[in-house]
Amino acid sequence: MSINDKIKQILLTKGYSPSHFADEIGVQRSSISHILSGRNRPSFDIIQKIIKRFPDLGFEWILEDDAPSPSPFNRSTAAPSSPSLRGSFLNDQAAPEPIGRAQNTLTNRTNRTEISGIRDDEYSMPYTDAIAQPANNLNQTKKKVERILIFYTDGSFQEYNPS
Repeated sequence: MSINDKIKQILLTKGYSPSHFADEIGVQRSSISHILSGRNRPSFDIIQKIIKRFPDLGFEWILEDDAPSPSPFNRSTAAPSSPSLRGSFLNDQAAPEPIGRAQNTLTNRTNRTEISGIRDDEYSMPYTDAIAQPANNLNQTKKKVERILIFYTDGSFQEYNPS
C-alpha cells in the first residue's frame, strides 16, 4: 500500500474530509488535494505532521509499504493530543500559553524599536507622482510615430500612417 493510499485510509477511517484533515495536521488544503489525486507524493514535512497529530498510527506503518495496520488505528482521536491544552480548556482557565508568548514577542519588538530610536518615516521613500513623470519624458524625446496597427477579432487589421 502506497503512502498516498494510507492517507486515503486515514481519511476514511477517521471520517475526515480532505480539507478538515489538512487543517487538522496544519498544511495547505491544496497539498492534500494533490496527494489524494495522485499528482504529488507527500513531503517529509507532511509525513512528520501526520505522525505528530496521529501518534497512534506509528511511523513504521506510514513509512513502510508492507507494514500491517496498527491496532489502535480504529480509535477516534478527535480530542486534542496535548495534555496541557486539554486541561486548560476543561478547567475553564485562561488562554493557552502560546498566545502569551506571542504577546511577549510583540512587546519585545516594540521595545527594541523604541530603544534603537529608528522611526519608520526615516526609511520611507518620498512620494513621487509616477504618472506625471513618463509624460514629461515623452515631450523631451525626438521620436515620432511611424505607423499604428489595429488587429480585430475577426482576423482583419487596419494600418494608420500619421506622417
